[in-house]
Amino acid sequence: MSDAWNEGYFTDEGYTYSYSREINPVFQRYCLLLRGFATLESTQAYHCELGFGQGVSINIHAAANPGSWVGTDFTPSQAAHASTLASEWNSDARLYDDSFEQLLARDDLPQFDSISLHGIWTWVSRDNQKLIVEFARRHLKPGGMLYVSYNCFPGWSPAAPLRNLFSLHDRFAKSASAGPDQRIDAALQFSEALLAANPNYASSVPNLDAKLQSIKGQNRQYIAHEYFNRSWDCMYFTDVVDAMAPAKLDYVTTAVPLDSVDPLNLRADGMDFLEGIEHPIMREQARDYFVNQSFRRDLYVRGSTRLSSAEQRQGLFNTRFILLQAAESVPLHVRGPAGEASLQSEIYGPVLQALAANDYAPKTLRQLANAASALPYDDVLQALNVLIGLSAVAPCQSVAAENQVRARCNELNLLLCSRSLLSDKIQVLASPVTGGGVTVSRFEQLFLISIKQGQQHPTEWAQLAWAILGEQGEVLVKDGKPLMTAEENIAEFTARAHVFAEKSLVILKALGIA
Repeated sequence: MSDAWNEGYFTDEGYTYSYSREINPVFQRYCLLLRGFATLESTQAYHCELGFGQGVSINIHAAANPGSWVGTDFTPSQAAHASTLASEWNSDARLYDDSFEQLLARDDLPQFDSISLHGIWTWVSRDNQKLIVEFARRHLKPGGMLYVSYNCFPGWSPAAPLRNLFSLHDRFAKSASAGPDQRIDAALQFSEALLAANPNYASSVPNLDAKLQSIKGQNRQYIAHEYFNRSWDCMYFTDVVDAMAPAKLDYVTTAVPLDSVDPLNLRADGMDFLEGIEHPIMREQARDYFVNQSFRRDLYVRGSTRLSSAEQRQGLFNTRFILLQAAESVPLHVRGPAGEASLQSEIYGPVLQALAANDYAPKTLRQLANAASALPYDDVLQALNVLIGLSAVAPCQSVAAENQVRARCNELNLLLCSRSLLSDKIQVLASPVTGGGVTVSRFEQLFLISIKQGQQHPTEWAQLAWAILGEQGEVLVKDGKPLMTAEENIAEFTARAHVFAEKSLVILKALGIA
């Protein structure tokens, strides 16, 4: 394919239909509050996503957040999918297939409360990076947030030459008639053969072959966009800080609440060393060496304002949280760069019990602290951030905002569930409570359709799900083996429907989804 319009970006294979919680303004505001920074919050906010891929995240957030959204993705097929999805649920989101240069030339754009780009920065040219910064300079409000994620050093240092090998093979050795999957496989096979020939590079990088084998097992759509773009500009954290400076953007924190739990990320000697670094930017860069950071999720603010300790504490006390899964299914261990840690039952037991009370209804930190009154405030807050890191808990938006978007979420979710009749591409629904997406499998979406149709019993949900799947010539897989008879499939669907009724349904109701 000619690079005339795609500038070397791998457009022969569409991106995945994944969802990114870091683009959710509710989640972003919580990350800033956690580190003591003030944020803008408005029922008339404007938000922007640059490079929205298939448009799953931007549609979810346009439904689940008050205000309006603008976005672009210069791959026409992806922009078409996102726009079609938006029009089918009557969204007012403005979705384009503009390049960053074309978007910057528009004179009909508002000032944004947030601008987000996930998985874009590293994979575009330096010229496009400058256009992104200029866009933020012109269109981000004072006090507005910018979220950016990117590959970074030092973590990428060992594998960067391997990634370059993939891209070079695709550029110089590809067959004009080969499909994208064939080209990807050919590049991976070439790289595997090269490593087998024992180059000095391979002997200098431990476990390089294991890294390659891991890549081979990943989703081909992900591999295409992660490893096969012509542009790939891996940076150090401070390089991105410098790049954002012309837009008057201050780095404030990561969009990773688990980063606030130092014992999971740093050993004692590392913590002691970092404590001795006064400048916050230098300290953050040095921290990347201790955790061997390879991918960053960063939040910048245009004119950051520090909260007082009292203001921050008050904001956290008033923040609501909700459990996203059954309390008994929350993992008992968490892993960070410093190793694995067990969740202490004397802390997490009371917190999970409090979160699960009253049919999993959202609760403020103040309510949780009162319910787990034997625990210090700091322990409760840290437990919540660990649970957020495990994707077991999410911060919530205000009740007023929740009520404002509930009808929009219902409309989008009805559309997504109807799509599950034919496809398993999008396995996430919009929650008016969290302002973001919640993983709901295709089969669970089919169960929700049954409930919407007035069917009350799990056996009825199972019959509908099997009717859909069986008609399409698909079967369930249990213990790694396909179930070959209708009876086996119905029995398995029924078992899953009962689990859904007993554990998942109450949570989806609390999330405003069911």
